[in-house]
Amino acid sequence: MVWLLVALTTILADFIPLMPGEPVVNKVGAGETLQFQAVVPEGKRATITLVPLNGDADLIVSLISEVPTGKATFKSANPALQIEWVSIPKHKKQIEVKISVLGITEAQFVLFLGFTERSVAIEPRQTSLMEIQWQEVAFADDTFLGALTIANKTATWYEVTIKPLGFEKGKANFPSSFVLGPKGKRYLGWIALTPKSKIMVTFQRTSKADAFLVADCVSRLVAGVSISPEVDIAIDDLMPNLRPLLSVAHALREGDWKRASVSLVTILRSNPQTLTALHTFLQRVGVRLPRDVLGNRIASGFGAISAAISVMAVIKLPTQEQVTVTVK
Repeated sequence: MVWLLVALTTILADFIPLMPGEPVVNKVGAGETLQFQAVVPEGKRATITLVPLNGDADLIVSLISEVPTGKATFKSANPALQIEWVSIPKHKKQIEVKISVLGITEAQFVLFLGFTERSVAIEPRQTSLMEIQWQEVAFADDTFLGALTIANKTATWYEVTIKPLGFEKGKANFPSSFVLGPKGKRYLGWIALTPKSKIMVTFQRTSKADAFLVADCVSRLVAGVSISPEVDIAIDDLMPNLRPLLSVAHALREGDWKRASVSLVTILRSNPQTLTALHTFLQRVGVRLPRDVLGNRIASGFGAISAAISVMAVIKLPTQEQVTVTVK
């Protein structure tokens, strides 16, 4: 044990100290490694940021108890000239970390250390419909920069609404709403959150989402392909004539494909304008069929794809769910 402490002290003596608020400008050669040491106080989160001025360098961070670089807990290895960033979570006691800058090529860089007690919270954490993915890029006590992605965990369609609160004008350029299909994702880009701002995300089963559900099932029937869950098209102009199809959606959500099939054929035969609107909808998502061919194929019924439709039956799922992203 004494030998280990002496060896560890000898190793750490070669480390360059990294202090908060005191950026270090340095250079590393290709294949070389520069080593730094930092102390993270109890109850603090730490961020270590490497900004390359030229060349390519990777950032490797490990606890002092894991001195060999191969056992590193955290690593950032982006392409040349991209920022490297590592976040160290809170610990119940003060810890020491080893920071290694590995030169992939010769590189000059600036290295920063920062602390905060705050973090981005996603509440509630347990959800049935959506998954909120926050990828933090950098933080300070008053600003958290990250990338936000919203994912649909279900096998059906929901309309997503985004409501940013507490942002300065022009600082939160989100779409106000969009429709997201089975297992679909939507990347919203980089966002700067502050303790005064928050983002409210709501998943809802709406008439627009039901229109996508019916169109998706029809696309599977007539073209053998599903609509992309991330499709981004406008259908507001079509909604007045698509509304009769909502009864079809109701049957589909209950998994009753026979009733859905009869209802669809009946509605389209008695409402030519609804068939035209559905045909236009499918054209916008890339399903190219003459209007009369579309009608004939729909008349064959949903039986051939009943299994796929049954998978999309979600009667036990809630009709609405809301999640808030905020700084705590």
